[in-house]
Amino acid sequence: MRLPLLFCLLAVSPIVFANGLDTVPKTPVYYENASNGQTRFFYDDRYFLADKDCQFKAIERVARYDFQQRMFVGSFIDFNNEGRGVLRGSYQNGKKEGKFTAYHPNGQIKWEGNYTQDTPNGLWKYYYPDGKPLLEVEYGYEGINIRSFWDRRGRQRVTDGNGQYQFEVEADGYSEFGYVRYNRKGKVVDGQPHGNWIIEYVFGDGKKEGAGHELYQHGRFIRGYESYKDEEFFDAPRYRLLPVDFFTRAEALIGKECSIDEYSGFTGYLSNHLEDWFEGEVDEMPDPLNIKFTLAVTRTGEPGKIEMDTTFIQKRYANLLMEGIQQVGFWFPSFAAGEFINDTLTVTMEAFPDAVGRKLRFFDVKIRREKGI
Repeated sequence: MRLPLLFCLLAVSPIVFANGLDTVPKTPVYYENASNGQTRFFYDDRYFLADKDCQFKAIERVARYDFQQRMFVGSFIDFNNEGRGVLRGSYQNGKKEGKFTAYHPNGQIKWEGNYTQDTPNGLWKYYYPDGKPLLEVEYGYEGINIRSFWDRRGRQRVTDGNGQYQFEVEADGYSEFGYVRYNRKGKVVDGQPHGNWIIEYVFGDGKKEGAGHELYQHGRFIRGYESYKDEEFFDAPRYRLLPVDFFTRAEALIGKECSIDEYSGFTGYLSNHLEDWFEGEVDEMPDPLNIKFTLAVTRTGEPGKIEMDTTFIQKRYANLLMEGIQQVGFWFPSFAAGEFINDTLTVTMEAFPDAVGRKLRFFDVKIRREKGI
């Protein structure tokens, strides 16, 4: 298994909040008053709220916010940690309205487009960091149309909605396979994906590996296949065609703890993994349960001995839970005194029965470390 790129982030600078150390927990500061009646919000680069002193804080939004109505009001500017503007836009009655412009770290425009009542509208233009055109997409009542696309060498590959498209999309959240982006390539006909579209995983070292494909018929999704899981899917596409921008998440004001497990999305992945593991295996609904176990993890992220403190009283479910945990091949290692260390992790979560769906849901996953952070 490839190690995620985030494995290296801990070595850059220590996390502000200690987990499992003899320190007094610090109440996170997700926002504070700014001048002229505005509020300053603190986000990570995925637009989850982050403590102002957390190493994962990447964005500050200065805006008016109506706390009674729970909505942004008027214009706003988002800044990165160097004080450069990364996004400008405005809200009307709590909805995105008018022109929005995003910027690359070097100040060049990243994309520009318009919103009408919270919905993208009209022609959106995307640019490479050097200012050259990348992509033009038309948003309308009939959906999304890819109008133009240029590769990194400046060659126009899609013209008037027809041609060959190839673009790397940033992954949103933790990937058990370790990729940081995925590459989409295929044919565009009349602005819509058509035929077989290839999926490649792109790893932190730049290497690519084939990951499957999705089949389209003039924009209509037919079926897909994931080679890593050896799984066909038919319900909907699993991979985006267009660049991802996470700023729409800002309005939800969802906070995260300052830990690599939360920032990377690993805790969310663990919840989803266990829910999938129990899929189709729940015959009788168990009572809600607070699960707790300890896990030895090496300095390279390899899991070792698992000891269950609290688990299901039904032996079959307890065995399934243990098997599901054992299937997780990588855990973020602890960091102390400038290096990764062997450590023991304490993991807690809540298992709750979904009687209607005949499923088990796993919530509120927390990971605490005995020696490091």
